[in-house]
Amino acid sequence: MKHLASTAVVLGTLATGAFAQSFTSPAGLSSTEGNAFFFASTNRRYMGIDATNTSQVATIKSFALRRDKGSSSTAGASTVDLTLTIGETNMAAVYSEMDRNFLPGKRTVVFPKTNVNWPDWGGASTTPAPFDFKVSLTTTYLYVGLSSGNALVWDLKLENGTNTGNYFDRDFTFYTTGTSTVLGSGCSGYSLSTNFQSNGPAMPKFGMRLRAGVTNAPASSPVTLSVGLADANATIPGFCTTLHAVPVAMLPMGVADTSGRVYDAYFNTPYDMALNGFNLYTQAFSISGASLALSNGRKDVMPTVTTTLGHDACYLWSSLTTTPNNSTVFTGGSILAEFGY
Repeated sequence: MKHLASTAVVLGTLATGAFAQSFTSPAGLSSTEGNAFFFASTNRRYMGIDATNTSQVATIKSFALRRDKGSSSTAGASTVDLTLTIGETNMAAVYSEMDRNFLPGKRTVVFPKTNVNWPDWGGASTTPAPFDFKVSLTTTYLYVGLSSGNALVWDLKLENGTNTGNYFDRDFTFYTTGTSTVLGSGCSGYSLSTNFQSNGPAMPKFGMRLRAGVTNAPASSPVTLSVGLADANATIPGFCTTLHAVPVAMLPMGVADTSGRVYDAYFNTPYDMALNGFNLYTQAFSISGASLALSNGRKDVMPTVTTTLGHDACYLWSSLTTTPNNSTVFTGGSILAEFGY
């Protein structure tokens, strides 16, 4: 009986340990300090999009962040109103407008707005610091990256914080931006802004991308990006401006708002050394009623990047007072988070 009781204790301990597991976003950084900090401000929204954990199958039960050890956080425990949403997306397209970064049916509020305690990040701690700014989810989230291949999205809102001097740990390597040349002008001020970005071979899945955004498109109309391999520079009867990009591909950008704006879309592709120095020609178009409207054209050059640092992940942040919540998409890493399961 004594032997059976001891066995039961051991098995119980192993079972508890087996279920108390976690993974970091980006992956593999539980015992490695990030290379940068990020301001942990109140009344902000933070979003991480992570394609480094697509081999995971986990019922996520907790979420945590940690302090950056390279910065001096203001001493003192505090409180903050925290809301957390978890979901999934296909990182082949990421959007500045934060609410667009969820696949249909893949967005769950896992921790509704609640006042929580923020630990004292001003004292001594290990390097890296523990993931001690932690919440247990009120609704668990099943992430099956292994079969879906979807990137995991976390969406955090912090409001009414009593301490604004803290710093999150972050691991991020900046991308390089290529040159972009304007070709002609658009109809009635219809303006396209683009550039290529590259993080190099450190990001095999999504290391290269085309960023594109428009202003002064026809209000409330769908906007499509025409992608060509040469400048057509063609004058066509009935067209309101010169045609520059005869499409070999067309990328939907979204629907313009009432001012004619579509916030930036980032079309990601795997890193390919053969694309270094590659030229591409683009032009946005919209159909409003029976009319075709064209933007200016653009010639973009993919920069040559050889860095081996970075992660197939990105992050965004916005003030909660900005409408809609939107951000530059910072690709090459993220604010560090830990998911418990």
